[in-house]
Amino acid sequence: MKITSTYRTLALGVISAAGLAVSAVAAPQVDKTAVKAGKVITLNGEPIENGVIVIEGGRITAVGPEGDVQIPWDAEVIDQPDMVAFPGFVESHVSRGIDRANETIDVAAFLNVADSIDPVNFYFEEAIRNGILTINVQQGVDTVVAGQGMVVKPFGMTVESMMVKPRAGLTMSAAPKRGKTRATQAQALRGAFEDLKTYLEDMVQRKKDGNNFDRREALYQGREIEGEDAKGRALNSEVWKIDGFELVPRGEVDEKRAPLLAVVEGRMHAFVWCSTPLDVHTALRVAEANGFTKNTTLALGRSCWKAAPKIKEAGVSVILESNLTHVERDPLTGEEKETFVPKVFHDAGIPFALMSSGDANKSLWFQAAQCVANDIPRDAAIAAVTTTPAMILGLEKRVGSIKTGADGQLILMSGDPLSVTSTVQHVIIDGKHVYDRSKDVRVRQLMDGTRPPGTVAEDPADEEWEGDGEGDDGEVSKDDKNG
Repeated sequence: MKITSTYRTLALGVISAAGLAVSAVAAPQVDKTAVKAGKVITLNGEPIENGVIVIEGGRITAVGPEGDVQIPWDAEVIDQPDMVAFPGFVESHVSRGIDRANETIDVAAFLNVADSIDPVNFYFEEAIRNGILTINVQQGVDTVVAGQGMVVKPFGMTVESMMVKPRAGLTMSAAPKRGKTRATQAQALRGAFEDLKTYLEDMVQRKKDGNNFDRREALYQGREIEGEDAKGRALNSEVWKIDGFELVPRGEVDEKRAPLLAVVEGRMHAFVWCSTPLDVHTALRVAEANGFTKNTTLALGRSCWKAAPKIKEAGVSVILESNLTHVERDPLTGEEKETFVPKVFHDAGIPFALMSSGDANKSLWFQAAQCVANDIPRDAAIAAVTTTPAMILGLEKRVGSIKTGADGQLILMSGDPLSVTSTVQHVIIDGKHVYDRSKDVRVRQLMDGTRPPGTVAEDPADEEWEGDGEGDDGEVSKDDKNG
């Protein structure tokens, strides 16, 4: 790799906990970076041959052919004429990278995955290797209403440094969790919103009666009711009507219920898991009854393609589980019928995003490549792992494409992003060079057997350590035998 910079002391270090090559500066931090690539796939227009991307202050400030873009004199230049620049993949919904996928209680909307994310979780390391630079971390689907999710980038030593978008939605489940039938699950999901409406109506009545219980409770919980929190405003819902709600200061709403109120008012996205077509109908009925259909994305099991007409009618987007082929056996003939699920939604004109699987070999590039192999146009397949999930997450101006004003993140690949022979060689996040495959110690050990320094040999007898009680011939010394 060829890198030039006015800061000649810039070095690439290795975080031993993650095994990844990352930027470690010995001089003032570089805040201007220019990336030169043989080809730039922007997903915001036609690909650019011999393109340049300029990143300043963590944002892209210029993109274009090399002769049309002026590179700042004090920028670090990453020159890779044989590589392809790509915006990086967007993971639309995942419950990895946290210490526990689900809680035991039905409704846990008051929880936040920010308290559960582990920055050194191996999942984030693998995400960088696979070019996944934006990740919507949500709790799992063994729930009724899970905690609040968070969009992160897979790089940083603290949750705060990884954060892209806090409170990025709530995962709900129309499919029965363990211990529930489909009927009791549906009732629990409806009941969560019915309980919220009753609670808000009671708040209004207490306020009219001059009862300050809600304010005292909020203060007891350590909340300071000031600024906007001290003001009331009418309920912003297309369906719910609660007269007098503007009398209630928003800061007095119980924190356990506030996230559900945000969903009802369209301030927080809802991701609803459906494992069967029946669940789709339940999910859409609940969303419609509570006025948040416009802010709903359905996460679907394989058989849910059968509900595509209903989903199209509702106008919602979908996220498809990692196994993209549904196999069904005819009960009379015994003949198996295969349906490639993304093709159904593509043909119906329904926006869909893809999820990667826990198998490292089925990352987002592989899911998109499967779509191309099953007659989905290449542009639509790539959109399903970049621009469409970015749109679902409300981040289409920041991630999923290389354009002026977007976040300064991209990957440099050895070839076509959907080719099985291509690998992610370099990763840029916020304008910082955070990954270099040639310095990835795990990859080197896998590819050529190079053992990282300071690690234990496969055969402990291959190494001797001074003072370990063993002689030069590997035998225990007489003094040690005698205690």
